[in-house]
Amino acid sequence: MARLSIRTRLILVMNLLVAAVGVTVGWVGVAVTDRAVERRLVDGPARGAAALFATMRLPLSDVMMARLAVLFDAQVAAGPADGPAILATSLPSYETHTLERYLRRGPPARRISIAGRTYVTAEAPLPATAETPDGQGPYRLVLLVEAETVRAAQRAAASTIVWITLAAVAAATGLGLWLSATISRPLRRLAERMRHVAARAGDAELPATSGADTGRAPRELADLGAAFDRLLADLASARRQIARSARLATLGQLSAAVVHELRNPLSGIRMNAQVLADELARAGSDDEGLHRIIRETDRMELYLGELLTLASGSAGSDEADGEPPGPLDVAAVAESALALLEARCRHAGVEVRRDWGAGVPPVRADETPVRQVVVNLVLNALDATPAGGTVTLATRRQSTGEGDAGTVRFSVSDTGPGVTVPDGADLFDPFVTTKDDGVGLGLYVCRRNVERCGGRIGYDCGPGGTTFWVDLPAM
Repeated sequence: MARLSIRTRLILVMNLLVAAVGVTVGWVGVAVTDRAVERRLVDGPARGAAALFATMRLPLSDVMMARLAVLFDAQVAAGPADGPAILATSLPSYETHTLERYLRRGPPARRISIAGRTYVTAEAPLPATAETPDGQGPYRLVLLVEAETVRAAQRAAASTIVWITLAAVAAATGLGLWLSATISRPLRRLAERMRHVAARAGDAELPATSGADTGRAPRELADLGAAFDRLLADLASARRQIARSARLATLGQLSAAVVHELRNPLSGIRMNAQVLADELARAGSDDEGLHRIIRETDRMELYLGELLTLASGSAGSDEADGEPPGPLDVAAVAESALALLEARCRHAGVEVRRDWGAGVPPVRADETPVRQVVVNLVLNALDATPAGGTVTLATRRQSTGEGDAGTVRFSVSDTGPGVTVPDGADLFDPFVTTKDDGVGLGLYVCRRNVERCGGRIGYDCGPGGTTFWVDLPAM
C-alpha cells in the first residue's frame, strides 16, 4: 500500500469526521424536522379550527366543515367528545362510517386509513355553542391531513438538511486542503533543504525514500527522517575528520617551540635596552629609540604569547590533570597583573582606578588564563585611552536566584573614543581588530580562555568610553 502524504491523510480525516458528524446530526435533524412538520401541518390547524368555533361561534354543520376543509386543505369532522357519533363532517357518508368505527375504539390513532387513503389525525376540544344541534357539550374536532401531503413537506425540509450537510463536507474539504498545505508545505520544504545540505556533504543527491524503510509514516516525515539520517552519517564522517585534525594539531607544538626560541632573545634585547635607558636616564639623557625598542619588544612578546596560546589548544589547563579549578580571587589576580603593567600605565599617562566590590566570592577558574585575560583587556584599555584618561577595574557579584552561586563580573572600563566594529564582524573573532597595528588575536584568546573557564565575555560601548566585562562562575 502506497504511503499517504500528510495532505491526503488530513483531507480523509476531516471528511470522515464531518461526514460522520453530518450523518448523525442530519439523522437527528430529519427526525426532529419530521415531527415539527407534522405538528405544523396537523396539530396546529386542528387547534386553529377549534379556536375559530370558540371565538366566532360558528355553526356545527356539514357546510361549515366543508369550508374548513378547503381552508385547511384537510378533512374535518366534529362530534361529542365522549362518543363515536359524528355530528358534522366534510367526509362522504361512507368514509364517515369508517371514521366512526375508529372512534368507537377510543381516541383516533395518529395514522388511519380510510377508503385507501392514509390520513394523519389530530383532535382538539370544541366548546358547546348555541348553534350545535343539542346545545350541549363538550365536543371535539378531528382534523385529517393526507399523509402524502405531510411526507412531501417533510421531504422538502429534509432536502434542506442534506444540502447543508453536503455544504459542510465541502467546507471541511476546503479546510482540510488549506490545513494540510500549511503543515505539509513547510515539511516538504524543510526535507528538500535537508536533502540539499546532505547532498553538499556527499557525492550524490539523497534519494527519495520508499514505503518499506519508515513504516507507515507520512511521506513528508519519511523524507525528512531520511535527510536527518544522511546528516547523522555526515556528522560521523565529520567526527572522523576532527580526529584526524587532532593528530595534525601536534604540529602546533612545533609552533610552541619556535615561540619559545624567539622569546629568549627578545627578553635579552628588552633587558639590555632597559638597562641602557636607565643608565641614560641617570646621566640626564634620554633616547627615544631605546623606548621604542622596549615598546616593540613588549608588543612582540604579547603576540608571541597569544600565538603560544593558539598553538597549545584547549588541553593544558584544568582538563590536563582532572583537578577542579579554583577557588580564585579575581581582584588578587588583577592586582598582580597591574603590578606587571605599572610602568606601561605610567608611561602612557593613564590613571588606573580600582573598584573591588564588597562580598565578591572567589570564582571557579584557573589563574593562568584569567591573568592573560586581565592583561589583554588592560593593555587594550591603555591603547584606547588618551593621556590623562582613566582606566577602571571593577568586580561585582551578579544577582542570583535562590540556591545558585551565581557569577562574578570583572570589568575594565576606559575613557577612550569607543569601539567601531565593521558591519557583520565580531570583535572576538580571530584577526578582527580596530587598531592600525593590531593583529586581532588578543580578544579571541580572551574569549577562548573565558569559555574554557565556563564564563562569558562581552563589551558595552558608549559616548564615555568602552567597558569590557567577563562573567565567571562563582564558587
